[in-house]
Amino acid sequence: MIFYLVTPLILIFSSSLGLIINPSWSISPFIWVFVLVPIIDLLLPYLNKDDLELKENVFHNFSILIVLPCILFLIIFGLYIVSNPNITIFAAAALGAAVGMSGGSIGITTAHELIHRQNKFMRGIGVFLLVLCCYGHFRVEHIYGHHRNVATKEDPATARRGENFYFYFIRCVINSVISSWNIEKNILERKNIKTFSLHNRMIHYFVLEFLFLLIAYLVAGINGLVFVIFHSFVSIILLELVNYIQHYGLERKKENGRYERFTDLHSWNSRHISANWSTFNLGLHAEHHQSASKPYPLLSQEEKAIEMPANYSVMLIMALIPPLWFFIMDRKIDNLKTI
Repeated sequence: MIFYLVTPLILIFSSSLGLIINPSWSISPFIWVFVLVPIIDLLLPYLNKDDLELKENVFHNFSILIVLPCILFLIIFGLYIVSNPNITIFAAAALGAAVGMSGGSIGITTAHELIHRQNKFMRGIGVFLLVLCCYGHFRVEHIYGHHRNVATKEDPATARRGENFYFYFIRCVINSVISSWNIEKNILERKNIKTFSLHNRMIHYFVLEFLFLLIAYLVAGINGLVFVIFHSFVSIILLELVNYIQHYGLERKKENGRYERFTDLHSWNSRHISANWSTFNLGLHAEHHQSASKPYPLLSQEEKAIEMPANYSVMLIMALIPPLWFFIMDRKIDNLKTI
């Protein structure tokens, strides 16, 4: 249980080393995520608790709620550091990228957990974490779009077979913004509310993100803007890399004008222990789509129909190398036909 607190904090601490010691230490979170976590997962067993053993307590909520002040500390302290005239734009970008490793791996992961909660306060924290990554619209698209259209061509966040990550990233980012705007527009229209009004959450997110960028510029000038932009860019890349690997090449069949029900065959599951500790069981994705509001400690750790061949860190690296990705994953998709 304590590992759901300690493991995320290790990444957050590694993201702070460039700010505390020297910008050259900005590489620390990348080493933790892409080198050390895979090694740890090779040495440890998979998550394997029986469903009846799974429990949720106050400590699990504390582990996710503490993420917001930690991310805020990294951003505020980061803006203070880059406001120093001796810090170059390149150093500000490196520091922003290091903080973005926590923003994407921990911040958005926590936001994803919280926007599914019934508690309005927790949902608000989730939205705030998304705004800090300049990706507030994800709240609307993910809840009302992705969970409805996952594993179909109507979902911007579902990667098609043969689609490399770089093409997917551009398509997904653009279409997710368009989709979330249309979703919010339709919600407002059903309530007889004008699209351009104070009730439009998309406008709230855009305004808050603009103010965030403006504050960064006023506090630390161009360096502050570069710091926040690189923090957000790395965070968004990590988020969309995860989306890419979670549903790549999987598709729900359409019969009589309706898509088949979502099953374990429509999401790549991962039970690698360290990666799940770091991301609040994000790898247990198959059941998440079947029980979206279920808190992360209660997600089933049982083996699912299709499992990732490696932990999240290794899968993300593979996704950045299209020939390697296609060689491994397309073969696994072909093998699904026998299931």
